[in-house]
Amino acid sequence: MKKLVAAAAIAAAIAGSAHAQMLEALTGDQLEAVLDQAGLNPTMLSDADTGAPVASGKAGDFKFFVRALSCSGAPAACETLVFFANFDLGRDVTAADYRIVNGFNDSQVFGRAYVLPSADEVGVDYVIELNGGVSDDHLAENIGRWADVISAFVAKFREGDPSS
Repeated sequence: MKKLVAAAAIAAAIAGSAHAQMLEALTGDQLEAVLDQAGLNPTMLSDADTGAPVASGKAGDFKFFVRALSCSGAPAACETLVFFANFDLGRDVTAADYRIVNGFNDSQVFGRAYVLPSADEVGVDYVIELNGGVSDDHLAENIGRWADVISAFVAKFREGDPSS
């Protein structure tokens, strides 16, 4: 009897997990909805060349974009989300900017910082990969982390260059 009860419990657990919502790609409408739920105030656009969804949004005082990549189907559903925010330095890029960016990259698990010398900008990006499937909760948690990535980058940059 104990074996029958244990087998029934295992079967119920498997059946319950089979019904969990798993996302492997997002359409533009779905991307807009999850960004809105995260309080990131999205405005939806589309890539001029590919038609893939692009979102602009705001995390606190900081503007950012999300490019959806690895898209297929109609409507296009995309497996990769690249969040990025660029910041105009208002001056030429210096060696100190590279040191600050490298310091951020050395100290952070989430997000990668970069320098755009031709535009006199620095920035940070963050990638969320959906290929293989993620739960709604996992996606929400990762999107929620984006505002923290931007804040950590700005804090690191201000710490390294108080005039920024």
